[in-house]
Amino acid sequence: MAWPSRPAEFLILDAEQQADLLLAGLLCCRENERGRNFILFRLNEWFKDLTSGIGAPVTFPRLQNERQEATDALDEAYALLESRGLIRSNPRSGKSFCQVTAAGKAQVEASRLPDAARVTFARRALAGLTLHPALCNRHVDTHFLQGKFETALRDGSTFLEDSIRTLGDVNVKLVGVKLASMAFSTGSRLTDPSISPGEQAAWQQLYMGYFGAIRNQVAHRDFRYASDKEAFQALMLLDYLTQGLDVAVRRIGTELV
Repeated sequence: MAWPSRPAEFLILDAEQQADLLLAGLLCCRENERGRNFILFRLNEWFKDLTSGIGAPVTFPRLQNERQEATDALDEAYALLESRGLIRSNPRSGKSFCQVTAAGKAQVEASRLPDAARVTFARRALAGLTLHPALCNRHVDTHFLQGKFETALRDGSTFLEDSIRTLGDVNVKLVGVKLASMAFSTGSRLTDPSISPGEQAAWQQLYMGYFGAIRNQVAHRDFRYASDKEAFQALMLLDYLTQGLDVAVRRIGTELV
């Protein structure tokens, strides 16, 4: 995304978009601008009428308010980049200058990939969230953060299916919906005997529904989520069911790894 020619085009963005734009600008600017000077230069470009004094005085109050709003937004974006380790102070040039870290450069590069919009969505959706360790061990989170939503759900679904088959001690030939139906049927090893029959049936149907509606979709190599939100919802359900399975295996004295 090109740097906005007007402050209103920057201010209309949300905080994450503003930070992304500032990061890209810092990476591409001249070295003597890389830092707080970049913010000052951009503000001076946006508010030439105010800083040069050539504008109509009647507009100055409005411009001053807009400049303050833009300054605050840029300062907050800069602070956000620092807090995430995407930029750091340049030890050779003082606190007013910064360097874009390896993580910052990687984030800018990711934003230029064909699936950049997916990567941006995934990064924001998973901010502050940690998937079940067993899913992370299989790089489900990494694939999702790379915008590879279908790969993430496909690999995670395969893990869930294999775990249910092994831990449930059921026919090794069963797959998908039939596997879930048998593994979580009344009296089976993975079914919680302490909950009501209605809840037992609900959990059985939840696993069956996942395999029928989600796993079967991503099992086809040509499938692609039309909606980022739909992919995220599927991922959260996978995580929820993995956690549910984890509870079951702890009850029977083993672990989900």
